[in-house]
Amino acid sequence: MEENKFDNKAMVNWKRYTKDGEQKVKEIKRDEDETIKENLIIKGNNLPALHSLKKQFAGKVKLIYIDPPYNTGNDGFKYNDNFNHSTWLTFMRNRLEVARELLRDDGVIFVQCDDNEQAYLKVLMDEVFGKDNFINTIALKVSPPNGIKLTHADITILKEKEYIHVYAKNKSGVKLFPQYKPADKWDAHYNKFIDNRNEKLENWKVRPLKDKLDEINLKPDLKNKDFENWIVKNSDRIFQKVAQPKIKNKDKYNKDKIVPIEEMEGYSAYQGRQVQFLKNSIKDVGNKKTLARLACDLWDDIAFNNLFQEGNVKLKSGKKPEKLIYRIINLTTKKEDLVMDFFLGSGTTCAVAHKMDRQYIGIEQMDYIETIAVERMKNVIEGEQGGISKSVNWQGGGDFIYFELAKWNKTEMADPNFTIL
Repeated sequence: MEENKFDNKAMVNWKRYTKDGEQKVKEIKRDEDETIKENLIIKGNNLPALHSLKKQFAGKVKLIYIDPPYNTGNDGFKYNDNFNHSTWLTFMRNRLEVARELLRDDGVIFVQCDDNEQAYLKVLMDEVFGKDNFINTIALKVSPPNGIKLTHADITILKEKEYIHVYAKNKSGVKLFPQYKPADKWDAHYNKFIDNRNEKLENWKVRPLKDKLDEINLKPDLKNKDFENWIVKNSDRIFQKVAQPKIKNKDKYNKDKIVPIEEMEGYSAYQGRQVQFLKNSIKDVGNKKTLARLACDLWDDIAFNNLFQEGNVKLKSGKKPEKLIYRIINLTTKKEDLVMDFFLGSGTTCAVAHKMDRQYIGIEQMDYIETIAVERMKNVIEGEQGGISKSVNWQGGGDFIYFELAKWNKTEMADPNFTIL
């Protein structure tokens, strides 16, 4: 074990950051049951930090996302990302066990990894969280095959993906909020159009969608903004026919007109099949309505390139897209829920949580926490417009507290009159 003492560690160098700059920490905001209601950025070894947090936050964290060292042999981030296999698993087990204690009963954890350890990590998480609490493994497209990678195509199968293992503390209590991604091509099954949708249903006139598009000189191409805007505006006029086994006496509805289905209130049929309107597939994705598909366990629509300036801080590699964390937070949490990332890195998780009005705790042991993560969070408070800012209409504001775990368990505090853990 890396730490023999998991008692409450002394906390030093307290600072609160707001739009007015750095301030002294004079008091801690708490809710009615005395639970801390502050955003926290903590510098220090995450294992003793997590154990210190248990007193206040056990059973209160809704979402944990972590992107731990992958055990690849690359120590470019100054982490010892070159553990031997068994040591890496012990390193992860120690942290996952306390992470489970911190989760709410309906809480979830997302752990990102690659092929070096993903299979072993899955088995480990089965042990820590229980096989019954496994939700899914997301395949994440992170690096398209191009450039120098292509020179290795004759000796290996090139890597495009990473993984995110998703577990619940108690799967039976989890409520997810389905997420959608933009459709990459037009669904030609939607091939019918209603001319007179404003009239009574029995008078609706149906014709091929193609005829209507020819009439207005549009091609069915989602890359064409005019077409995209038109289908969104007319999504309650465009439909497809789908088989519906619940329809009884299909011959009764086999007509060249739209008719209500008696045994299915609110539904209608056309030529013996159920009418499915395009409007049911129009979703808010980012900051606009568009034809969308349910995001299942293959996420191939989030760009991992050109992130070096996201958040107005530089990190050459390893930074995760704000859109990725945005989807995860939207999928699992509501406003003011508590989000945690104890391998904080460049601060993406906390930056996105802040913009989305979630409470957050971030932990990072590397010195760059001050020059990268803290600077990024200061930029967020100032209203930086990178990442998801425009999608959520981020205008800046809010605050967070930064402090450090004292070395050698020193006892000095920013203010000796209070402690928070």
